[in-house]
Amino acid sequence: MKFNLQPKKNPQRPGKRIPRLNLSTYLWVFSTLFLLCSYTSEAQNISINVKDAPLETVLKNIAKQANYEVFYSQKLLKSAKPVTIAVKNTPLRSVLNSIFDAQPLKYSITNQTIVISAIIKEDKGTGSIDVRGRVINAKNVPFPGVNVRVVGAEIGAITDSDGSFVLNNVPENATIESSGLTIEKKSFSVNGRTELTLVVEEKVSIMKEVVVTGFQTLARSHSTGAISKIDEKTLNENINANLLTALEGRVAGLMFQKNPSGSAADKPILRGIGTFSSLGVGYTPLLVIDGLPTELTLEEINPYDIESVNVLKDAAAASIYGSRAANGIIVLTTKKGNGSLKVSINSDFFIATKPNLRDMNYASTSDLIDFEQAVYNRERARFANTATMFSSYGDVGNSSMKYYSPLYQLNRDFEEGKINNLDYNNTITQWRKNDYNKDYRDNVWQNELRQRYNIAFSGSTSKQNTYVSFNYDESKNRIKNNDSRAFNLYAKSSFQVYNWLNATIGLNGTYSNDDVTDSSFGNYDIQKRYERITDDNGDLVISPFVGISDGFTSGGVINPLVASKIASLSGFKPVTFNVLNALQEGITHEKSLSLRAFANLRAKIWKGLSFNTQFQYETRRNDNEQYNDINSYKMRYAINSLTGYNPTTNAYTYVDGFSTGGRYKQFSSQASNYSFRNQLDYSQDFSEGKHSVSAIAGFEMRETFVPRTIEQLRYGYDPVTLTSAVINNLALSQTGVASYIYGNNRTLAALSRTQQEILHRYFSVFSTLGYTFLSKYNVTGSYRVDRADLFGVDPKYKNRPLWSAGLGWNASNEDFMKKIQWVSSLKLRATYGVNGNIDQTTTPYVTATRRNDNLYQSLQYINITAQPNPLLRWEKTQSTNLGIDYSLFQSKLRGSVDIYRKYSSDLLATTDLDPTVGALTRRINAGALLNKGIEFSIGSEWYNNGNFHISSNVVLGFNKTTVKKITRAQSNASVYVSSPSDYFLENEIYNSLYAYKYGGTINGYPYILDENGSPSITFDANGNPISNTIKTVNNPDALVNMGSLTPTYTGSLSQRFSYRQFDLNMLFVFSGGNVMRKEVLDMSSDAVNLSGISDRYTDLQQNGNTRLYVDFDESVRNYAGTISSQWRNSDVNVVDGDYIKLRNISLGYNLPKSFANKIKMSSAKFTFQVNNLWYWSAAGNRIDPEVYSVNAGTRNLPSPKTYLFGFNLTI
Repeated sequence: MKFNLQPKKNPQRPGKRIPRLNLSTYLWVFSTLFLLCSYTSEAQNISINVKDAPLETVLKNIAKQANYEVFYSQKLLKSAKPVTIAVKNTPLRSVLNSIFDAQPLKYSITNQTIVISAIIKEDKGTGSIDVRGRVINAKNVPFPGVNVRVVGAEIGAITDSDGSFVLNNVPENATIESSGLTIEKKSFSVNGRTELTLVVEEKVSIMKEVVVTGFQTLARSHSTGAISKIDEKTLNENINANLLTALEGRVAGLMFQKNPSGSAADKPILRGIGTFSSLGVGYTPLLVIDGLPTELTLEEINPYDIESVNVLKDAAAASIYGSRAANGIIVLTTKKGNGSLKVSINSDFFIATKPNLRDMNYASTSDLIDFEQAVYNRERARFANTATMFSSYGDVGNSSMKYYSPLYQLNRDFEEGKINNLDYNNTITQWRKNDYNKDYRDNVWQNELRQRYNIAFSGSTSKQNTYVSFNYDESKNRIKNNDSRAFNLYAKSSFQVYNWLNATIGLNGTYSNDDVTDSSFGNYDIQKRYERITDDNGDLVISPFVGISDGFTSGGVINPLVASKIASLSGFKPVTFNVLNALQEGITHEKSLSLRAFANLRAKIWKGLSFNTQFQYETRRNDNEQYNDINSYKMRYAINSLTGYNPTTNAYTYVDGFSTGGRYKQFSSQASNYSFRNQLDYSQDFSEGKHSVSAIAGFEMRETFVPRTIEQLRYGYDPVTLTSAVINNLALSQTGVASYIYGNNRTLAALSRTQQEILHRYFSVFSTLGYTFLSKYNVTGSYRVDRADLFGVDPKYKNRPLWSAGLGWNASNEDFMKKIQWVSSLKLRATYGVNGNIDQTTTPYVTATRRNDNLYQSLQYINITAQPNPLLRWEKTQSTNLGIDYSLFQSKLRGSVDIYRKYSSDLLATTDLDPTVGALTRRINAGALLNKGIEFSIGSEWYNNGNFHISSNVVLGFNKTTVKKITRAQSNASVYVSSPSDYFLENEIYNSLYAYKYGGTINGYPYILDENGSPSITFDANGNPISNTIKTVNNPDALVNMGSLTPTYTGSLSQRFSYRQFDLNMLFVFSGGNVMRKEVLDMSSDAVNLSGISDRYTDLQQNGNTRLYVDFDESVRNYAGTISSQWRNSDVNVVDGDYIKLRNISLGYNLPKSFANKIKMSSAKFTFQVNNLWYWSAAGNRIDPEVYSVNAGTRNLPSPKTYLFGFNLTI
């Protein structure tokens, strides 16, 4: 709405509400109305919510609401800045003050006319002015104690009781910033004005916060559930590798099950384990994007597309998802457009250093040589001569051939007179200087380099909003020739079709292309420590033999003698090896495409009543191909394995076509699913807000489909002509061919002949109801019935309802609480409900596989793979939660406390059956687990003086998981020791560390005590074990439960310091309350490489340590495995698993807003960050529990330090 001051060109059209006026008319009206004071202008209330909207559009909106007229010129508005404001029922002048504080314009109101004019700066000569002002909110409420400062200068003040302040000697073009404990930081341009009204926004309190469940969005004050919310600001405090790492340390009770070897991603686990079915059900929470469940993982989602994350913990929050909700829910809300076009650019760079192998506690090369020599001497002593000893390792034509090391071959050459003593000693001296691990680290590993680029476009009008992002991610991984590239597109658009109908459509697609080297060559210990990869000149060192077979045939590794013999035969391929060459062979090219398309229609039916329909379709395709050319190490090895040779006639026999080309393997898999939901939503307040009701009801259909995989395997393949040989795969895989090297037939591996397709369908009906009285008392409930094709015909199993009920009390809204001024908000919650889990690996029907006989292909038969389970039903979890949300001292201290109890019953567990039913065991609903815990979340911005801010957030969760019912007891103690996540004892902690009772050590031989307290070894008078008395302790009663292998508490401390434009963030994570096995030397193996081998107990070195296998007396060597296992797993070798780690520390710099505006940017931020900089572990000895196999007591590669740099630009 405007008056245009340009010359009048066209006559006024009939019916237009506002006439066009010429300049003289404008001046007359202005001079007349300027003298009038308008009371009505003060009485107008405005509601508006825009972001980066044009000033002209905002003025039209305001004028329409207030029924005012606006005077301005188009030329004047060219200097106007975009407007961002969100107010509701706010006085007109407060709204205008907030808008024009950041404008190079000013306004005045006379009668019912708003006049816009330019600010005329006075020339004071000094360029400085005194500025007076007030800090208020949109409702004209003043804010005392707010810091007001001039950006870039040592000028500042604190507002007094009425929100007023005075700043002296302020540059006319300065930017003023306001900040405080209870308000959001905001900047204002002075623009030569001596009087300012700073309209600020209050920080959202806990009760005013909005939470998203996926089915509905509601105020936390109306919710009774335990919901943790992470907003966009928190997600972006640090540079995150993916969304999974962004959640770490942000939610109380959400722990991350670390994969110590790094071979798979970490798994988020919420409030403990609630099922025994790790594969069929899984432990991780259900992931929901914009209301619909997805099969994507957190690592696959672009973190820059996420606006907020809500974690639903208890039944009241999660039970609406029914049979998939027992593990909790993670709800992601994606970004949308808002206001005028905005472009956001992010670029991140990651450099992960090579792992430090010194943390692996390895022995030195010299100690390893000495140890291996001792092993050789011990073995050699058992034979009459060298030839006899090495004959046990086999020759060509020996199917039981065994590999032996270069040191063994060196000793053989010396003893057979092939080298003299000087050559022998010189070789050993040189080998002591070598370090294959270091060579591998220097030549095979590289610093991981990752670069990620993200650009997002967003914008909206009153009828439509759009968000589009493009993300490119490229990595050069630790092992050379391992690269990955991924491209992600996300597009979402919402538009108003009619006043009563809104629609949303969108597409999310990810394409990745990875190169992965052969895993056979991915370990730094594939050769002996005294071997080398390159020499001093950097040239490759070619090994004549290594202990690696091809993996394509049934031929095993060959020894040096066989390697030397076939090297002299022209018809065989050389088996020489260097890992740098091998890593360029057999690279797998992996391509993946995943698409998620979604649509949503929302129709307003009546006041407060709407209908919402959502549809989502997801599909994924993975394609892998691998090619080994004919000269690759593995193809040379495979050809040799299947080659026959007659020494008499010097004739070679080859498999037709097999040795004419390379090996090509292709694998393709697909999966798809869809979800279709229809629901009615009702939300209405009655009696001026006295009663508030919200409800939803609807149904949902879902289908998942996994078609058969597509595989092909070709030999004699030529990648240029795309041709391959025709070979008899059936015969080669079943009977094989005669092999000269191994002396009997060797077979060729074939593709799996088992094919399957998996199709599941689900149907659900659901409803929720929420009622709030006087904004104080909440009652909520939900009800859902899920049906699936997995269950039998009994209705009591098919129609089992899943439901919840909750109560809430907003105590701070009570009149008596309002007198307690230090309590800003206080809410108490109580919920109970029943959730479920679904296992797709068990059915009520007989499952079978159709097979063809190997010898008679026309003969078909059925192989029963699983017996029916007619009583199959949902796994059920009953959840009780008591919680409190609080905000104290004007929201300076805020947080929540939750106490919960989760009882999971009808869990699928392996159970012993009567053999007459046709099976010994079956997975049936026969188990139960109990989780109890308490969670704390505490946050405080506890220091703020304007320039310097300090804030802290602490989350802490305790959990104890107990096995309450299991129907399969084992009589063998070893299964509880070795597989604590598969075998359980009732009323014991889930995943317990069971240990034998240590008795003592005599002459280096440790022993344990059985269930009666008797030692496992009887010793003679000289302290030597009597071999026939050594026993294996099998009775589970002999075991001691040392505690949980899973941490019983987890938490984090997020510490933030802010000084002017700089931000320093630190995230400490910690966990503990668990135990783990100590790292000990293996007493039953000669392949020991840990430090301590030189300090072992021997007859010449009698100390308190244990013997190793090489030093065992001959009479007890056959019992070394028993002694070693019971010693390793004894209670004396258990340590605490507590640790603290500085997960990341980052320093950010925010470009001053005044400078950013000069370069046409809204904001700019630069961040430098370091991950995994420091840790402390209760176990000591440089053990990092995150990369430690806690039950095995073995180390894995340490977490590397990672250096990150990123910037964010908003235009």
